Amino acid sequence: MCLMAATMSAQRCAVLEFKAGVGISQADVDGISAIFITYFRPAGYTMVERTQIDKAIDEQGFQRSKMTESQMVRIGQILNVSKIVVGDVNIVMGQYNVDARVINVESGTIAATEGATFASSSYRATMQSIAQKLAGKIAITSGGTVQARPVQPKPAPAPKEKEPYVIYGYLKVFPEDLGSFESEPRTVISRLNQSQQYGYGTWRLPTNEELQLMRANKIVGEAQYMTKECRKGIVRLVTDREKGETMPAIPAGYVDLGLASGTLWKDKNEEGGFYTYEQAIAKFGSDLPTKEQLEELKSSCKWTWNGSGYRVEGPSGGSIVLPAAGWRRCSGSVGYVGSNGYYWSSTPYGSDYAWYLYFYSSEVGMYNNDRCNGRSVRLVR
Repeated sequence: MCLMAATMSAQRCAVLEFKAGVGISQADVDGISAIFITYFRPAGYTMVERTQIDKAIDEQGFQRSKMTESQMVRIGQILNVSKIVVGDVNIVMGQYNVDARVINVESGTIAATEGATFASSSYRATMQSIAQKLAGKIAITSGGTVQARPVQPKPAPAPKEKEPYVIYGYLKVFPEDLGSFESEPRTVISRLNQSQQYGYGTWRLPTNEELQLMRANKIVGEAQYMTKECRKGIVRLVTDREKGETMPAIPAGYVDLGLASGTLWKDKNEEGGFYTYEQAIAKFGSDLPTKEQLEELKSSCKWTWNGSGYRVEGPSGGSIVLPAAGWRRCSGSVGYVGSNGYYWSSTPYGSDYAWYLYFYSSEVGMYNNDRCNGRSVRLVR
């Protein structure tokens, strides 16, 4: 009996990150996996740490999002576990579909399965339920057996819905973390807003300043949280709007690059070619980007030279193209068409100069020069 108890206590189990299927990104699925892992604690098993799993996958050269079942079993053998848990997540007809299964590493056969279909507003509770049910199916009892068909307990009373935290009467904070993500889970946030979660349809990432407020009020700890300025970490949403409001629609012809300032960039240059600084200010006014907005575009986005300009991709995955249209000198001659780009800001520099963004195939920067020069114009909102 002592030997049997020792053998049972030595059982090890590993949970691999679920794979993204139809209609959902791997970044969103990683957050869903994290919630599952939090609640999956089968009796009689020791869970393998995430770092050990990642190390084994990296050493084998496997791609996490494209691993075959035989490769998953191989990882289980390397980790010396008796069971591994794998899963898939799809979005079909606006509903999340999760299928999780336990694989016996020694035989390669499926020991247990569990799944569910749910709306985004209930994903945390559903993933908790899937994890606990699946853990119950493989739990090692005192007799060393596996509960393949656990008796369904009577449903517990529905817990009272949590309420958002409120800071200084205006900043509402989502009552729980959504999980840890490598990039902004835009699909999850969008569906939470569509379902008016907790009565609000304007949930978003906090700014760095708002995150400091949340920490000062002991709503979150010192772990790395995702913000508008830092697009990696644990996600905790906020809103400064009232109940019933919805996110404003993006104007036609503009792109949300996911910039911290909230600036939307137009998808093409203004017609008319080149404008002097005075012409641009007179015609476009506040729709002309400031020096700070151009610097944000330069520093916060990925710039890829396409042979005649740059594709500029923002943190959201949205992108615009800035053509290398050249420039017109004060004398009237035009140069550098196809190789260089010059775009006015609305920010003056002294009485005769103004700031502008310039680029060519190997450099992107800011400079200032005569206002009589003709440059391209790209508007913002």
